[in-house]
Amino acid sequence: MTTRSVDTALSIVEILAEDGALGLSEMARRLELSKATALRLLKTLEARGWVRQEPEPSLAWNLSQQFAWLGRQVSMDTSLREIALDSMNRLQLETTETVHLTAVQLDHLVLIERLDSPHELRAFFALGTQLPFHASASGLAYLSALPDVEVEGLLRGVLERKTERTLTDPEVIGGAVREVRTRGYSLNNGGLVGDISSVGAPLVGADGRPVGALSVSGPTSRLTEERRMAVGPLVVGAAREVSRRLARGPGS
Repeated sequence: MTTRSVDTALSIVEILAEDGALGLSEMARRLELSKATALRLLKTLEARGWVRQEPEPSLAWNLSQQFAWLGRQVSMDTSLREIALDSMNRLQLETTETVHLTAVQLDHLVLIERLDSPHELRAFFALGTQLPFHASASGLAYLSALPDVEVEGLLRGVLERKTERTLTDPEVIGGAVREVRTRGYSLNNGGLVGDISSVGAPLVGADGRPVGALSVSGPTSRLTEERRMAVGPLVVGAAREVSRRLARGPGS
C-alpha cells in the first residue's frame, strides 16, 4: 500500500468503529472515492482479517473480531509489563545482563519490555522485535509450558535458520523442550544471534497457560556455559514470581 492508501484504510477503520456497518456506496461517499477504489481497499482489509462483509441481503461492511483480539492483547501486554517490572529490575541487578520480557502473539513472541545491561558490550533487541519459538531462549521456554501436541503444531513447516547454531529439526527442538521442562529454564547459545547467549523461563497465567517468557541475554564471551547455569535458577525464580502475580491479577 502507498502512504495514501494506508491513510485511507485507517479512515475506513475509524468510520466503521464510530458508525458501525456501512454499505459500499455510503463508504465510498464518506471517503470521497469511487466505489471500485473503496471496494479494493475493503477487500484488502478483509483479506488481512480486519473487516468482514455481512451476508445477503445486507452486504454491509463491518469490523471483524480481530480488533477485539487486538484490544485484549494490548491490555494483556500492558498488565504483563506492569506486573513483571519489579521482578525484572531485581533480575537485572542480580545478573547485570539485559533482561527481556516477551508476550505471545499468534505464532511468535514479541518483545514488550527490556532492561538494558550496564555493560558497554551487551545484547540488544528493539521493542517490538518478533522472536521465533524455535530459535530463541524465550521461545523454547514458552514451548516448554505447552502440551506436546501444541508444540508439534507450532513447529510444523519450514523453520528459518537464523545462525549456524539455530535448531531447525522439530525432533531436536522437541528434545530441547523436554530438557527445559526437566531443568526449569531454556538455554540458547547463538541460535538467534551468533555471539549472543540467553537463558529463559516461561510465564504462566491464571489459567495455567503460558503467556510469554522472561529471559536474560548477553554476549557469549561473558554469558559462558558456566555463567548460564548460574543465571538459570535466577531466571526461574523471577519468572515464577511474575507467574504468581499474574495468577493474583494486577495490583497484587
